[in-house]
Amino acid sequence: MQGKSLYAILISIIAVLALALAVMVIFLFATYNRLNTNQESGNVIDLPKKTREVPPDEEARLNLYAREDGTGGEAIFNLKSSPAHENSFLKASITIVFDAGEKKKHLETRTQLMKDCVGEFKEACIEYFRSQTYEQLTDEAAMEKARDALKEKFNGIVSKRTDEQLILRVVFEDWIVQ
Repeated sequence: MQGKSLYAILISIIAVLALALAVMVIFLFATYNRLNTNQESGNVIDLPKKTREVPPDEEARLNLYAREDGTGGEAIFNLKSSPAHENSFLKASITIVFDAGEKKKHLETRTQLMKDCVGEFKEACIEYFRSQTYEQLTDEAAMEKARDALKEKFNGIVSKRTDEQLILRVVFEDWIVQ
């Protein structure tokens, strides 16, 4: 008798533990799936914006500092002071190359969008160059770094208004550091 009752008690204990394990596994999977869903929705935000391969004949240009009549186009930026060069500046002409759409269908609207953002583009340029020293801008890779940094900032500004990466590149037509 005692063997059968002890056997029944052990089987009931194993059944309770198996049931508890099953509940724990279900709870973990449910919690884990919820955490992954939140992470996936966070990753969607980090995905790159829409881009396309733009042929040269579908590109448009806008000089940030050109006058109304299209002449001029240079700006002078004060640089961050360094011990060797306290009052340095950069004279640069900055042109934005942007996507005008397939067969330039969106040229007018995108040019207007770029013109609407010119003030913010200029502010981004000032912020970037004020954070650079004479030594940093006379480095061999300085123009490339500036192009990449400004392109990223400009696309950030444009992305507030559209979901496409319209800025293709930033071109420096003049670059004089003193």
